[in-house]
Amino acid sequence: MAVDVLAIGPHPDDIELFCGGTVAKLVGRGYSVGFLDMTRGELGTRGSADEREAEAGEAGATLAIASRENLGFPDGGVNARDPEQRRALVDAIRRHRPELVIGPAARDRHPDHIQGSLLVEEAVFFSWVGGYETGRERHKVRALLRYPMWWMPQADLIVDVSDTWSLRMNAVQAYRTQFYTPGVEGPRTFLASEQFLQWIEGRGAQYGALIGVAKGEPFLLRRPVPVDDPFELLVHGPGEANP
Repeated sequence: MAVDVLAIGPHPDDIELFCGGTVAKLVGRGYSVGFLDMTRGELGTRGSADEREAEAGEAGATLAIASRENLGFPDGGVNARDPEQRRALVDAIRRHRPELVIGPAARDRHPDHIQGSLLVEEAVFFSWVGGYETGRERHKVRALLRYPMWWMPQADLIVDVSDTWSLRMNAVQAYRTQFYTPGVEGPRTFLASEQFLQWIEGRGAQYGALIGVAKGEPFLLRRPVPVDDPFELLVHGPGEANP
């Protein structure tokens, strides 16, 4: 299924946690957005892979995405040097034919996040290489946005998600086995604590404050963005330019 935007996450819930507000904003503006999860999250301390699959379906419905697919890579075994994983991701990009890909940024504490970031970078490149065979026509991705996860860098771009924050948090909280949910029992983890959700809220507020809004989601770019009229962008554009 062709989509305008393809958001890619190493595990189910990564997209919702780190760019769900941006997804909701894009959907609200009429763009079709597909989700691509690399693994089923079967190594998770809480919940089973089947439970997480059901939660992912609920989260996707909350955000009104066009499609969601899981590549079935091994949790804990995402590997940018595995030619079969790279080929599967290139094939998925060629099949969905997105103009914009949103994927994880490389610097992170989780090996799957690091390797997943490298895989996305490579797959975006090879999806346009004619000699790289997957049985599908090559496809050029016009732009790649990278969402930082545990790392909190100076962002290249911050999206105002104040109006979609509540919706994206509803999608996050669809993962009842993974995050703090009253009445749901399981091993104690930081992800399943109230403190983690407070961190997510604070992170959104911190990046929002940098652009003068309530909530923001940060992204990193691969290359400079061409600007024809900096005055129009910074003075008349959305938000208030910082001196």
